[in-house]
Parts: sequence; structure tokens; C-alpha cells
Amino acid sequence: MQVYNSLTFDIDPSVTAVSAILIAVAILALALVALVRWLGSGRQNSCFSVENTAGIAAPGGEAV
Repeated sequence: MQVYNSLTFDIDPSVTAVSAILIAVAILALALVALVRWLGSGRQNSCFSVENTAGIAAPGGEAV
């Protein structure tokens, strides 16, 4: 309620600062998740990778 009143009645730079911090935290969290997924994908043999999937045609036309 205080943030709403501040936006409605006052020009307060603290609202802008809080929103900028929240946006930065969200971007950092998304970047961290992407980094963890990227690092984890190279260390595991996925059962859905092309090399491990049976029945998919190779570029030469033969089934793998």
C-alpha cells in the first residue's frame, strides 16, 4: 500500500531503486539457471540425444 501511495501521490526515487533491484535479481536468477543447465548438459549422457536415440535416420538415410 505504501508503494502504491508513493507512486500515486509522491515522486520518490526509492520506488525506482527497488524496482531496478528486483529486475536485476530476476535477471541474475535466470542467468544462474541457464548457466547451471548449460554446465550440467555437458556432463551427462542424455537419453534424448541424437547419439542415444534409436530409429532416427542418419544423414545418409540409414536408421541409427
